[in-house]
Amino acid sequence: MAGPDLRGRLALGAAISALAGLLGVATFAAMPSTAVGGATATMPVSDVKPGMKGYAVTVFSGEKTDRFEIEVVDVVHDYLPKQDAILFRSPDPRMVHSGIVGGMSGSPIYIDGKLVGALAYGYRFNKDPMGGITPISNMLAVDKLPFRPDAMVRPKVGQGTTRAGTTGWADAILGLGVSPLPPRRRPQELSDMGGLVPLGAPMSVSGFGPAATRLLAEELDVLPVRGGSGKGQGQVSTEPKKWAPGDSVSVVLIRGDNSAAPNGTVTWVGGKKGERLLAFGHPMFDAGPSNLPIADARVHTIISSVERSVKLSSPLTTRGTMIQDRQAAISLRTDLVAPMIPVTTRLFAAEGEIGERVYSSEVAEGVSLTPSLIAGLLVDAAEEGASDSTEVMAVIDHTIGIETTRGPRSITISDEYFFERGLDLRSLGRSRGILVLRALLDNQHEVARIRSVEQSIRLTYGAEVEMIEEVRLAQGEVRAGELVALDVTLRAHRGERRRERVDLRIPDDAGDQEIQVHLVGGDYVRPYRPMPNNLDDVVDTLEAAYPARSLVVSIYREEEGLSTRHGLLDEVPSSILETLAAEGTTVGDVRFKQMARRVLPTAKVIEGEHKLTISVLPSKTKP
Repeated sequence: MAGPDLRGRLALGAAISALAGLLGVATFAAMPSTAVGGATATMPVSDVKPGMKGYAVTVFSGEKTDRFEIEVVDVVHDYLPKQDAILFRSPDPRMVHSGIVGGMSGSPIYIDGKLVGALAYGYRFNKDPMGGITPISNMLAVDKLPFRPDAMVRPKVGQGTTRAGTTGWADAILGLGVSPLPPRRRPQELSDMGGLVPLGAPMSVSGFGPAATRLLAEELDVLPVRGGSGKGQGQVSTEPKKWAPGDSVSVVLIRGDNSAAPNGTVTWVGGKKGERLLAFGHPMFDAGPSNLPIADARVHTIISSVERSVKLSSPLTTRGTMIQDRQAAISLRTDLVAPMIPVTTRLFAAEGEIGERVYSSEVAEGVSLTPSLIAGLLVDAAEEGASDSTEVMAVIDHTIGIETTRGPRSITISDEYFFERGLDLRSLGRSRGILVLRALLDNQHEVARIRSVEQSIRLTYGAEVEMIEEVRLAQGEVRAGELVALDVTLRAHRGERRRERVDLRIPDDAGDQEIQVHLVGGDYVRPYRPMPNNLDDVVDTLEAAYPARSLVVSIYREEEGLSTRHGLLDEVPSSILETLAAEGTTVGDVRFKQMARRVLPTAKVIEGEHKLTISVLPSKTKP
């Protein structure tokens, strides 16, 4: 218990602060009271009563903490599961103007010199500076949770229409044709205008254009705020920082030539050397065990808004790791270093003075986090390289260094796209290289360790593309074992038509059968492969592809085949197929018609497809 002298100093400090608030004079926060052993004295929710006065500590500008006065309105019990909310309002003139500010999440609040909790919640479009406090008891429970570096961050974000995990990459890469269930409204999509909502951690972004910023905001479900690169940005600290409650802290998602870092405030400092921190007072991604870098930050100013005011900040030096992301708080350690993945992005611009540019960045590790961050870097480079609304070609290359239980290896993915009215930046964020990253981190076998990513985008104005317009037989009858000539009409984009002859040999045993000839661009079909048994098999399957500048001609026969973990089974009778069919699942078997295939290189990207059904006569050659 604090002695009389300490209580007297705290009372005097509170009186001076209140007077300074009335006079509009800023003061720095006094040190909170401490109990025996140096632990911060706390006040339980049961002792908090309406009308009690106290103060909060935060950074309004720069890196120095300041305080503002608060008054308790009431306590709302069980506002969240096993968690109360303490309502308060502030008479501070700065708060009356701005309201409760995003980025103040975690600002410690003291009453009678005791830590009550963290400023964490507010009301949107609120006319008064009223907010909610997360009790410190709930936050301290998060500090007791262990560090689990083996757990990959899995943010509860993303509202896309594709399915997640193994089924997601199978849909996109293997083309199984499995549709998601009809969309439905999720609880987080329902209106929360009538209640307290987390202030959130506004994400400071720098080096990103508007399109990439929007993509990151949608993928991560955060509010982006244009920030900057502060001193030491992108560097890892070699000297410890003495953290204090009220300091500004950022969670580093991207650092380097580009930066993305949600920002909030430290609530509590503990540990023998001050190496344990609690912040935010609410979750960031609600991801549970985490392993993301943190940095100190500089607050440039507060941007006042009718909907929600926010701090404009920039991350500085990386100084530790976020180890837990929970309902009541995020837990931080300054004595741990979180891994990051080096990413090099190269841009070969369409024309003009930009030329070639190289961007060097690092991104945080996470199941859905890493692919989204790397996609943001790719989209940002593309946005700078070709912004005109005209025909443009984009060649995207990814070289991904990974490590599996079988050792290190690299993956090379190359794609080429045509855009008729300028780049569709959102579709670039879903290019095959990004889908491969998602599969490497979320599959049924193991989580790959991503060692490095090199990505490039080469842009050229023009329409190096042809459309399959018509396919017809160049001869009257077709017999088994013979070459059949196809006349293929290709039409250039807004240009002339041309014909190309394609010779295809009919299988010797296709007599008296109807076969289907399928012509398609190389980017629209995948080689059939066995079902994977391990992650390396998955990698092999993902790498297998035909060039976009190719015409793939396939003959499909009546007999069906089946892709299994033991290989491709051709000509499997229907009775056997039914025996092998998987039951109790909405995912269909990977069946295919037996086929013969030719891949013909072309000078331009081929789009479209055409199917032709042919009745095959028996061979004239006697057996």
